[in-house]
Amino acid sequence: MHQQKRMFVMVMVVIVVLGCAAVVAATDSMAGVKTKQDITLSQPTVVGGSLLPAGEYKINHEMQGTEHIMIFKQVGGKAEVKAKCNLVPLNAKASTTEQRFNENAKNERVLVEMQFQGDTSKHVLVQ
Repeated sequence: MHQQKRMFVMVMVVIVVLGCAAVVAATDSMAGVKTKQDITLSQPTVVGGSLLPAGEYKINHEMQGTEHIMIFKQVGGKAEVKAKCNLVPLNAKASTTEQRFNENAKNERVLVEMQFQGDTSKHVLVQ
């Protein structure tokens, strides 16, 4: 019976260590970026395949499994979009907040990349 208790304790220790490792891995995967940001879209913009109206947005960056997801919620409106993104490390902390856009076949502005002042990674949206 004593050996069964010892085995149980060892199994529990392994489970706790693996759980801690998973938390550290999830935290590291978003290292270098704030999980909440604000952005102003000066004109209608395609984000994550959906056309968002111009306006103020709150952005939450979270992990869903191994995927980075940015959730754009319009301030004072109903628009909400989820967009996958990849984090790309910068050589140094971003000194400015910037967005980069392309134009699609419908001549719509498409958000493709963002960086926020103070972050050490930029967000490249998956198209």
